[in-house]
Amino acid sequence: MSDDVSSGLASARTGDEQRRRDLRVVVSGACILGLTSILYDLSGVSPATGAFFRCVYALIPLGILVWVQRRRQPGKTSTRPWIVKAVLAGVFLGVDLVLWHEAIHSIGAGLSTVLLNLQVLFVAVLGYIVLRQRITKELVTSLPLLLVGVALVAGMSTTLTGANPAVGVTFAVIAAGAYAVYIFLMGLATRAAGRTALPVLVSTIATGLTSGLIGIVTGTLDLAPALPAQGWLILLALVSQVVGWLLVASASQRLPAGSVAASLVLQSASALLFGAFLLSQIPSVVQIVGAALILAGVVVATRQPAAKTPTAVVGERMETRA
Repeated sequence: MSDDVSSGLASARTGDEQRRRDLRVVVSGACILGLTSILYDLSGVSPATGAFFRCVYALIPLGILVWVQRRRQPGKTSTRPWIVKAVLAGVFLGVDLVLWHEAIHSIGAGLSTVLLNLQVLFVAVLGYIVLRQRITKELVTSLPLLLVGVALVAGMSTTLTGANPAVGVTFAVIAAGAYAVYIFLMGLATRAAGRTALPVLVSTIATGLTSGLIGIVTGTLDLAPALPAQGWLILLALVSQVVGWLLVASASQRLPAGSVAASLVLQSASALLFGAFLLSQIPSVVQIVGAALILAGVVVATRQPAAKTPTAVVGERMETRA
């Protein structure tokens, strides 16, 4: 009996340690992704152009990582179980990237950013419907903290701006839904593939093709940006599409989709920090309060739900065997 209890406790501790490591990886990825909006703004290109080139410039480093992983784990998986998920994820990310930036032009960065972070709720609903991942009270409790925090950080106005605010709100909500589907499908794809770089590479190709097609249809794709813009886009590809999303994808194989989505809200707070250090954009007291609320929301959302103790779980297993 003592051996069963000891092994159960050891297993529980190992699981908790793995979960904490995964959360640290996702949080690191989310903070790195906070550079995305800054680098995109510095490039000065259209949404479709930015989305297209961040994917194109990411292909070479992602390809190298795929080659390295294949040498380390030859023939580990075939592509069939996950490739459709990765392709669809990339298509939805392409839609998200273009529509979100278009929403910013229509209703301002504040409201569009708040609406985009409805992805937390959408991902939780997807996880419940598809995988029967329960929506925890911790996640529900965190939503007001996350959304109010994002609103304060983004400096949301009480009035809608732009020529067609209704269209802007619609774009932002659709972008939030597309972003949620991307997060959810990438978790499924990396889990099925058993590796990270290859699904991210496949989804990046799909994202580039989708955003490029949207840019062609709308006439907003610039295939020859100025050299300074291309420099920022290369940096955007390396920071966001390669490092940031690889970190998020590597941990999303094991974490619940809702925890990943909530952690990604940290992008808003980290963008504030990067703006202060890199662009001398000193945040206001209200924005600092908003960042603190986001951090508190992420802590609440990713907290381990109240559960039975390992000893109780072991006891249940023993009763089941009996």
